[in-house]
Amino acid sequence: MPRLLLLLSVIFLASCGGSYHSAFKKVKKQQPPDSSVEGAWKGTWKSEVNGHHGPLWCIVSQNKKNQSVWDFRYRAGWGVLQFGDYLHQVPAKLDRKGNLPINGSMTLPNHFGTYYVNGQLTPEQFNLRYQGCGDRGSMTLSRP
Repeated sequence: MPRLLLLLSVIFLASCGGSYHSAFKKVKKQQPPDSSVEGAWKGTWKSEVNGHHGPLWCIVSQNKKNQSVWDFRYRAGWGVLQFGDYLHQVPAKLDRKGNLPINGSMTLPNHFGTYYVNGQLTPEQFNLRYQGCGDRGSMTLSRP
């Protein structure tokens, strides 16, 4: 019986990201030109404090209502668990090379705290550092 409960829990948790993964697949199929930072990104996050790490997906798009804001829709994981589907809106402007410098904060849902992010997104690479709530680390993503 305990194994059955564990199996059902894993299946339930794995199915919770259905709408995010559907959106991710759709954006991935409609990927913008190679010169754009918009689109689907996939990679990992890693804590430098405790060594925790996991998969990370992100859909990047320019906000439709405010062109000086960029929307980062994340989904993260830790081990076999996938969690989160949260939107992080960042005021930022593309530089002359088409890169997006990021320096801002993001508040995670469910009282997980506020994290500060810093880094750069280029059409080829997505590298950010995060710090907050006693943790710090990196997010490294590439095109799927």
